[in-house]
Amino acid sequence: MILLIFLSINLFSKDLTKVTIQLSWFDQFQFAGYYMAKEQGFYEEEGLDVEILPFSFGLNVPKMVNDSLVDFAIGRENLILEKVKYPKIIALAAIFQATPLVLITTKEQGIDSFKKFENRRLMRTKDDGAEVSIRAMLAASKIDLNKIINIEHSHNIYDLIDKKVDIISAYTSKAPYTLQKEGIEYNLFYPKDYGFDMYSDFLITNIDKYNNNYNMVEKFKKASLRGWEYAYNNIEKSVDTIFEKHNTQNLTKDELIFEAKELKKLSYLNGNKLGEMRQDKVQRIYDLYNIMGYINSEFKIDDFLGIDKKSDLEKWFRLKFEEYFDLSLLWKFFLIIIVITAIFIYRQYFITKLNKRLKNLVKIKTNRLKVMNKKLSTRIKKELEKHQEKDRILAQQQKLVAMGQMIENIAHQWRQPLSVISTSASGLKLKRELNILSNEDFIKNIEQIVDTAKYLSDTIDDFRHFFKPQKDKTKFSLVKNIEKSLSFVETALKENNIEIEFEYEDVDIIAYETELMQVFINIINNSKDAFIENKIKDRVIFISIKNFSNRVLIEIKDSAGGVKDDILDKVFEPYFTTKHQYSGTGIGLYMSNQIIKTHLNGDIFMKNCSFKYKNVEQRGAITTIVLGKNPLEEIKH
Repeated sequence: MILLIFLSINLFSKDLTKVTIQLSWFDQFQFAGYYMAKEQGFYEEEGLDVEILPFSFGLNVPKMVNDSLVDFAIGRENLILEKVKYPKIIALAAIFQATPLVLITTKEQGIDSFKKFENRRLMRTKDDGAEVSIRAMLAASKIDLNKIINIEHSHNIYDLIDKKVDIISAYTSKAPYTLQKEGIEYNLFYPKDYGFDMYSDFLITNIDKYNNNYNMVEKFKKASLRGWEYAYNNIEKSVDTIFEKHNTQNLTKDELIFEAKELKKLSYLNGNKLGEMRQDKVQRIYDLYNIMGYINSEFKIDDFLGIDKKSDLEKWFRLKFEEYFDLSLLWKFFLIIIVITAIFIYRQYFITKLNKRLKNLVKIKTNRLKVMNKKLSTRIKKELEKHQEKDRILAQQQKLVAMGQMIENIAHQWRQPLSVISTSASGLKLKRELNILSNEDFIKNIEQIVDTAKYLSDTIDDFRHFFKPQKDKTKFSLVKNIEKSLSFVETALKENNIEIEFEYEDVDIIAYETELMQVFINIINNSKDAFIENKIKDRVIFISIKNFSNRVLIEIKDSAGGVKDDILDKVFEPYFTTKHQYSGTGIGLYMSNQIIKTHLNGDIFMKNCSFKYKNVEQRGAITTIVLGKNPLEEIKH
């Protein structure tokens, strides 16, 4: 009761603290959260008088924060690069979980894949660091960036419409509106769809202000995020406010509403919390900058993220002392502590008496349980050790088998490129000795050697990704996963005249990508070995994907003669093999079974089948895999 009376007394009143925030671009819905926090009085409720400073060309916003010329500002997706130059900036929240920056082409131009970018005109900013997500996406597409014609950005979407350029970097919240209004169909190349989901529109401040005036910083952040929530939940009202009071670009209401809906998707991307910043994602973004050569210095994430790590009690103390530090408040605070301490002591006294009564009963039961638990613990420990040792041996054996198969696949895929390099080099040497080597021949052969060497390097990268440990489940295309698995065994299949018939409905699932690839490779390798061992003439593997409401059915069927009926039920058991005793370990299908059932919460089974192929009756085995699209859906169903 005393505490309630104390907290209900309003002892102090304070003037509003003046605060400034610098925008990073001209007025638009991109800054709606800050407009609405001011309009709705959220800042004033926190004791803040906020002035929103308009943008103009020539402003160096990160430097203004670093030099304490403004209190807060909006940072772009390249804020990590700016942090290297201006060490005093610190990020409080990321309003967009992925940058809205994309590449756009018109369907009329026919540029619907990265392969068609070569010798085309791309309009983008001169500063690569400002569009690192675009550059990373292009680099990952494995096209020659030197064959793209770069044009300085005019920030005018009509340059694309009027065919002055073929490709343009733009924001999904702006350019598509104009294209749709003009009735122009277009293609989007989105970095986040290729794994480059860079944070954007950071709320930033100076680290000295963060450390010395933490209470004010937290209040500003809280009111700003509240403003964003209001703006997204009341888009039409927010658009009306921006249209009437913050419309220096003379945007229409339809443009602002289109922008609002697109930005809302980015703020809550993949179910993330508004303003959320994860250390692992920031580390991944920094690593990308480092790999691409934009950063060479050491980077500490704790110095970049202003993430609140204080306990509730610590924040309460800090808040009260900053706002109300005087003797009368201290006296009342100590009085509360005394009352709470007295209640706590009495409570402990009462509990102690009660505990003494219970101790004797508990002691008797405990002694009995100790004896029983000791015996049980010893038995459980021995059984666990046996199972753990068995699992370790199986996992190690499967790893060795997989490595051996991958090394064999690398050898297959390298044989022809190495032959090309050797032939080109020998030809150069012979022509040089005969003095008939022309510049044109020299350049042509060198380019062929370089291209072939790059192919070999890409092959190593693909296999290295396959062996990279995967800790978390990710969302990926099942079709691309199967195609990547087939690429690992492509050479072996061609050498053994094995055809692949792939029929599918594309679907995205959430699972362990590399483990699922291992399962497909194991099954395909088993079919390949069966073709060879049974000396089958018509060799074909059928792969199909069938998409249902909450499950996916994958069938892999071959014409390799099938499995003997008396051993069909044993193929997923450990150390059981259908191959010759010197060529099979018997753990490939067992580990595949473990991965599907234990790791991916699915099911796998095999049976024999008969079918016609090219009007010839065939016999083989069909392996069926059932997977859930989403673990959450699996729990619901």
